Amino acid sequence: MKQKFITILLAILTFTTSNIFAQQTNIKGKVFDSGDETPIAFANIALSRQDSSFVTGTTSNLDGVFEIKEITQGNYILTLSYIGYETKCISITANEVEDTIRILLNQSAINLDEITIQASAVIQKEDRKIILPTQEQIKMASDGTDVIRKMQLPRIMVDPTSGEISMSGNGNIQLRINGVLATSGEIASIPPADILRIEYHDDPGARYGNADAVIDYITRRKESGININGVAFNGIGNKRLSADNRLSIKYNYGKSEFSANAMFVQRKQNWTREYDEKLIFPDNEIHRLEIGEPTLFNKKVFSTNLNYSLQEKDKYFFNAQFRFTCNDFPNGFEDRKSKLYLSNSDTVLSIFDHTKEKTNSPAIDLYFQRNLKNNQQLIFNAVGTYISTNSTRVYHEKEDNMFETDILSIIDGEKYSIIAEGIYEKKFGPAKLTSGIKHLESNTSNQYRGTTVDDISMRQSESSIFAEFQGKIKKFGYMLNLTGVRLYYTQNDIKTEKYALQPSARLTFEPNENLYFRYRINLRNNPPSLSAMNNVEQAVDSWVVIRGNQNLKPYPTLNQNFTVGYNKGIFSVDFLLTYDYEFNPIMESVFYEDGKFIRTYENQKSFQNISSEISFKFKIWKNHLNLSVAPRINHYISTGNEYEHTYTMSELRVNLDFTYKNWLANFTTITPPRFMYGEQMTKSDQMYTIMAGYKLSDWTFMIGVMNPFTKEYTTENKSWSALNPVDSKIHTDHNKSFLVKISFNLNYGKQYRSERKQLNNTDTDSGIMQGVKK
Repeated sequence: MKQKFITILLAILTFTTSNIFAQQTNIKGKVFDSGDETPIAFANIALSRQDSSFVTGTTSNLDGVFEIKEITQGNYILTLSYIGYETKCISITANEVEDTIRILLNQSAINLDEITIQASAVIQKEDRKIILPTQEQIKMASDGTDVIRKMQLPRIMVDPTSGEISMSGNGNIQLRINGVLATSGEIASIPPADILRIEYHDDPGARYGNADAVIDYITRRKESGININGVAFNGIGNKRLSADNRLSIKYNYGKSEFSANAMFVQRKQNWTREYDEKLIFPDNEIHRLEIGEPTLFNKKVFSTNLNYSLQEKDKYFFNAQFRFTCNDFPNGFEDRKSKLYLSNSDTVLSIFDHTKEKTNSPAIDLYFQRNLKNNQQLIFNAVGTYISTNSTRVYHEKEDNMFETDILSIIDGEKYSIIAEGIYEKKFGPAKLTSGIKHLESNTSNQYRGTTVDDISMRQSESSIFAEFQGKIKKFGYMLNLTGVRLYYTQNDIKTEKYALQPSARLTFEPNENLYFRYRINLRNNPPSLSAMNNVEQAVDSWVVIRGNQNLKPYPTLNQNFTVGYNKGIFSVDFLLTYDYEFNPIMESVFYEDGKFIRTYENQKSFQNISSEISFKFKIWKNHLNLSVAPRINHYISTGNEYEHTYTMSELRVNLDFTYKNWLANFTTITPPRFMYGEQMTKSDQMYTIMAGYKLSDWTFMIGVMNPFTKEYTTENKSWSALNPVDSKIHTDHNKSFLVKISFNLNYGKQYRSERKQLNNTDTDSGIMQGVKK
């Protein structure tokens, strides 16, 4: 018995020892995107035996590298997966030779009905953030714009009523759908379920021109079927009307896609304007005080576009779009009726100021993208635009129905422009070289009739060529860019020509997956606006005249910004510090000439803006209740040839978003644009919106109220001119309104990933100079 026990014990020890000392090895690998061969961070790696039994798992690091240690040699199955990519399974043999496995994952259109993203995944790239919306955000959003609002992106503001997407600090934002230039209406027409991800370029490169940010919706594309969606969003209050109505139709068949969008916007409301103004003459001073009466403002905008695209995946993409926009202002925002009191007279004058303006602008946009071998790409884009403007202003100052001042201004303007651009891109693993050339040519003709009679013709030409290289070394990313620019203008035999270089650089550092740092510096040149260069005079009232200046020069701006971001679990924070310095900027000047005060534009000494913004985001209750708070402060230093002004302004954005089952609610408060430039300052009161509603699968019903906490809404304008200081106030006692929103989204058809158009060229500058009083 004892001998038998010893035999069994020896057998067990032998078996155990053989397993303990069995040869073991490590499995090493690196995961890349098959398209641009950039590393994929946080990919899921699972190791299984040949019988599919699970062994162990891990994730890739920021460089796409992973390692599975102390694995017994043998045959295994390695499974790799990541949201937005096809899952890949490969058979491997783990032996004593520890080679690094190189694995490429293909991007894929994921069906979000089959996978639940519990928390918004934010992937920080060197030049952008890639954000994957949660299932809750997709389910409860009423349209494409609503998805952005629910994501609560840093520095991004979404108007609760119009759906307009803008940036804090009055930055220039570009909107795209799969890279294609898009309007806010087109963004709103995207079915939320079609959104794969949002690419937020909060530090865009040279290919995006002077954009301060780019939001690119990456969506699915149907193989067949029709999508019809729309919204009726109307606000009704005491003497206030707002309407934001949109209809979109999209049809897919094979490689082709046809779409049409139409949008109508109206704002109708009474505003009261009041002015406190001084005229400092060489030998005396006149104080003008205007007490305003409620005056109608009426704005109507109709826009539509027809689009056709043809694509063969991974080979080519062609897009043709016709756009048309009509801006109709029967009653301008500067309209006013008031009583004028003069310090040098007991006379009371009646003022009537009315402007109506209509602009029609058709445009054709042609785009072609060709993917070549060895990770190369060619892109071509051409945009032709025509802008027709008709503006009529009538200004009267009366005493006992007798005209003291009678001004009539009729302006007919036409502008033709074409923008052509070509881009070449080559990827070298994680590095990328981009170069391009762009040219703009425009001709403007303005006819001035009435009190001022003149004909103005202008030609504008802008050419640029650039090269940009970006790459990554371990945890550091970098970008270097050099752009050459030629600016050329002619008007009445006066020619302006300038050549300039615009360098820029960016450095990023990501110590881990939750934290990143970024510094950016760039120099860019700013051309004069065509309206400021009009060699014409427009009378504002009996004493003040606006005069254009055809001798204005382009000026450079040096921009530096530093960003820090942290994102982990239920909390994220982004901090931005920006410093802008403008050399010889174009700002307003006022001087006295022949009994009149002349407001004109000149190249001044400098303008500086130091701003900081911090965005906090909290997931208070799972995915049901999210809060974002973003305070901002701007400090301005404006140095003219004969003046210097400093001013500090604050802004605040708060968004509280609630969803539970089919119920949804939202509270938003934003600060409308506040800015100071030259000797002018504008600031408006805080705006508040509360909305609540119920979401069905294809329909959303919401009701709400705008500005429920305030009776009066006010916008202030100041001019600190030494010769003509003005303090104006525009206000209304009827700003509260009740809101009703009904939206629908009917979507059918199979889906696959869209190609991406990557250029954005538009022309919206009509080039006419108005004589209205701000």
